[in-house]
Amino acid sequence: MGYNKFEGKIPSAIGQLRELTELDLSWNGFNGTIPSSLWRLSELKSLDLSGNPLSGELRDIHFAKLAQLKILHLSSPLLALNVSSSWVPPFQLQVIRMRSIKIGPKFPLWLQTQKTVEYLVMSNASISDTIPDWFVRVCHGIKHLNFSNNYMIGKPPVFNGNRGYKYRRKFSLASNKFEGPLQLLPTDIAELHLQNNSLQGIIPQPNINKTLDILRVLDLSDNHFNGSIPDSLCSLQMLVVLDLSNNQLSGRIPSCIGKLKTLGVLNLANNSLCGHIPISLGHLNGLQSLHLDRNKFTGMVPFSLRHLKILQFLDVAKNGLEGIIPSWIGDELSSLKILVLESNNFHGDISMSLCKLSSLQVLNLKDNNLTGHIPRCFNNFTAMTVTELDSTGIYVGIYVLLKVSWLDTYSEDLSVFIKGGMLNYTSTNVAYVRFMGLSGNKLSGEIPIELMSLVGLQGLDLSRNHLSGRIPENIGNLNQLESLDLSKNDLSGPIPQSLSNLDSLGWLNLSFNKLTGRIPSGRHLQTLDDPTIYMGNSGLCGEPLDKSCPDGKSNARESDGDHEDGKESYFGWFYAGLGPGFAVGLLGFFSVLCFKKSWRYAYFGFLENLLNKVSVEIELLKRKFD
Repeated sequence: MGYNKFEGKIPSAIGQLRELTELDLSWNGFNGTIPSSLWRLSELKSLDLSGNPLSGELRDIHFAKLAQLKILHLSSPLLALNVSSSWVPPFQLQVIRMRSIKIGPKFPLWLQTQKTVEYLVMSNASISDTIPDWFVRVCHGIKHLNFSNNYMIGKPPVFNGNRGYKYRRKFSLASNKFEGPLQLLPTDIAELHLQNNSLQGIIPQPNINKTLDILRVLDLSDNHFNGSIPDSLCSLQMLVVLDLSNNQLSGRIPSCIGKLKTLGVLNLANNSLCGHIPISLGHLNGLQSLHLDRNKFTGMVPFSLRHLKILQFLDVAKNGLEGIIPSWIGDELSSLKILVLESNNFHGDISMSLCKLSSLQVLNLKDNNLTGHIPRCFNNFTAMTVTELDSTGIYVGIYVLLKVSWLDTYSEDLSVFIKGGMLNYTSTNVAYVRFMGLSGNKLSGEIPIELMSLVGLQGLDLSRNHLSGRIPENIGNLNQLESLDLSKNDLSGPIPQSLSNLDSLGWLNLSFNKLTGRIPSGRHLQTLDDPTIYMGNSGLCGEPLDKSCPDGKSNARESDGDHEDGKESYFGWFYAGLGPGFAVGLLGFFSVLCFKKSWRYAYFGFLENLLNKVSVEIELLKRKFD
């Protein structure tokens, strides 16, 4: 009965099914408290109530008759588990999945009575305690452990694992408040997630006395590790994901890292690594995502990287790299979807070979020393012509971007300066981003009219160059644009009236050019009423500037009263449409999930990251209408 459309309260008559052994009511619309009759189903072996907005407090007495229970799934931020510290459950659970339930602040002592647990999830459970020593013994047979997104403190436990397990095991203590040095780097755990804590000191060497062919995912990002990257990590021959980003690491990348033949993601971003990018990285034939941004690398991008034939994400922003943009990027890396070369010392013309990257969604060449014209062949970026309505079945998340079996728990991230601020996208939405940034260079000539065919673009930044000529008349074709910055160029002529067709536009900057004539009118442009948008163009006139046009006429904008009424009506219709639009879309989406099991698992596997996407959308709407 899971994944249906049931709603309301769970009927109390369910307690009459006294022989029931499995009950799955997951992912429906049940609300309110769980009926007391349900807790009298003494034959239950499996209970799944997850994905419902159930509420109330669960105490010892509720579980008193569930001695046969083996599997328990609960998830609702309105539920709380409040049992006594001396509680001894009548059951021996194999699967405990309590996601987004208030269990803390104390660590659940009753777990020490559970001897057969193989799958344990208590993420986002408001636990703010230390992990007791006895818990390591409980973990002996656990295949999957997830205590992420809590407030747990102290040192992380030392897990020794069980070499008898030959299949995948995941341990996640991510997004807590663990601190101090990491004493041991276990390698008999397939996935180790310790990101977003306060761990410090050097990265310990792998425990080479254990089997070294199990660790596939190692995520130590967003901590305070320092020192160099140990050469011993090169012994992890089966590693697929290595994320050491956002630490304080220094020194050079070990050349032996090229021995990690199975590596699919290498993220070393935002450290203090220096020297040249190792030639040996070109030996990582399976690499799909390479993040070296925000370090101190110098020299040129090594020619050997042309061998990374399936690379889809390349970010080397904010380093000291130099030379021309290599032509082999376009000639050899045909799978690239995201290319970020921002804030380096690249010079010369933009290589025409980049036009071969038809799958490119993000091109960021900002803040270099590039010269010449913007290539007209940029209209070959067909991925930038995909609108959101066209993206069904094409971009369903990072699972499409990165098709590697051990990457299903890894979250990509991308930072884009758009709409006047830095927005961070993660795996729930990075696959939907389409952006082109060429600002802060020495580009000249006209804005190619061919760019106007990239109708899927959400952000276009050509500011701080030497571009001349007119703004293309058909710029209104880019109806997905949320951010447009053409400031600080030598653009001339009138602002095209079609600009008023960009109803998604939330950030506009045309300042410091040589534009002339009346500022176009339009209902949406009225929401962009900051005069600094147009400042530095002495030939412009009309609202929102104080300068009237020579004919003495207004911009054909409504009177103040009509303007306010129109604005209120516009916002009224906008917000009124949000509800039914969201409902219809959600209904269709979940209908697909009901019938396509692989999609369902993929989607709900990253539900915990959904809050990030929502927060980004809220921020976009705020900036759009502020």
